[in-house]
Amino acid sequence: MCMLEYSFTWHGKDRACLAAQAPAIGTLRPCPDQSVDWDATQNLFIEGDNLEVLKLLQKPYHKRVKMIYIDPPYNTGNEFVYPDDIAHADWLNMMYPRLKLARNLLRDDGVIFISIDDHEFANLRKLCDEVYGEESFCGVFIWEKKKKPSFLNVNMGSVTEYIVCFAKNRAKSPPFAAGSVKDGKKYPFNNAGNGIQTLTFPAGVVRFNCGDQVVVAQDMSEGNIRTELLDDAEIVNGRNAGAFRLRGEWRYSQRKLDEFVEQGAEIVISKVPFRPNYVNRRGEVKKTSNLLSYRTNGVPTNEDATQEIRDLFGADVMSYPKPSGLMKYLVRAVTTDDDIVMDFFAGSGSTAHGVLLQNGEDGCNRRYVLVQLPQPLNRDEAQSRPAFEFCQAHGLRPTIAEIGKERIRRVAKKIQSEQGQEAAGLDLGFRVFMLDSGNVGPLSQ
Repeated sequence: MCMLEYSFTWHGKDRACLAAQAPAIGTLRPCPDQSVDWDATQNLFIEGDNLEVLKLLQKPYHKRVKMIYIDPPYNTGNEFVYPDDIAHADWLNMMYPRLKLARNLLRDDGVIFISIDDHEFANLRKLCDEVYGEESFCGVFIWEKKKKPSFLNVNMGSVTEYIVCFAKNRAKSPPFAAGSVKDGKKYPFNNAGNGIQTLTFPAGVVRFNCGDQVVVAQDMSEGNIRTELLDDAEIVNGRNAGAFRLRGEWRYSQRKLDEFVEQGAEIVISKVPFRPNYVNRRGEVKKTSNLLSYRTNGVPTNEDATQEIRDLFGADVMSYPKPSGLMKYLVRAVTTDDDIVMDFFAGSGSTAHGVLLQNGEDGCNRRYVLVQLPQPLNRDEAQSRPAFEFCQAHGLRPTIAEIGKERIRRVAKKIQSEQGQEAAGLDLGFRVFMLDSGNVGPLSQ
């Protein structure tokens, strides 16, 4: 029998592998004059080609980054910052060495989020399978990016994008949180439609609110709820004196029930027929769903992002920005105090914006590292003209990196204005480094 071995390859893959292994070209030059609170801040904004910058960060940030988010060029032919119409092989050659180097920076419990649309989604999945391993795949978020569809596709209107997530080591990665479960919330064991199984409740583990009595074995099914008490249950002082079994369709397995018992969790039955409930008393993490929508979990859209830029700058200085609320949601999902968040396709700085907002909300001290090419703005292009004119009016170099730095400055001032003294403990500054052939400066440790 012939066995076929699958491998993902493309034209130029060998050169892409060598690009990841080649030594860095250039060094990082500190720019205190462009920075905010240079002496105290631990945040970084680095201008330069992200491939070379990632190489330079290998030693100082090796296995230190908890979360990476990137929004790479989508290969649509309509990109603002990047060259148009990147062929599939060229896109893969661009992404492969960057993802390889980024993996080295992730902590063992770190995760990477990558925004992508339909054009390169399949290739990105295969590429990440190779770099991070298929077993490290955590899932795909579907982000509802628009309230009204665009009809550029001849077949259907598009309102969504994807965010592909891989872990450095999935076994060590955190649950993706959507906040904490409210203390005291009840979770029923019964779950109609699940497979039939028998659960054994050990003696003394259930608290009864139906008075001391002996409840004889019986069928306790009602409506679509299937429950059968297989043993007489004696209730003494509000607890089951002996073990009893319930057969039915359950949300939890026997293994999970045993974990509850071991943890001393609260399990309650309030009446006959028995309907056991697990009562959360620990404020445990509530896992997020894979749908990110303004309608269900309040994640903003591209329209919101555009308005956010207008409010900050008074002009449309960035095309297709990501909303800070999306970044804030992802940051909250997987990071906590002192964690480092990285974005090496930083654009207008949405990731830093999201980190600052989440720090302001929970008082944590997350740090960010942004990398952005100082891509020149073209006055003659309609999309980039507002940004060019803004930079000219405010004495800034006309580049995307300048827009990103200015956004962070303005966000910091807004947070200080809105929070007053409460913002005193927040790190609202950032150190600027530029990639060049000069002497290397000390990076924040």
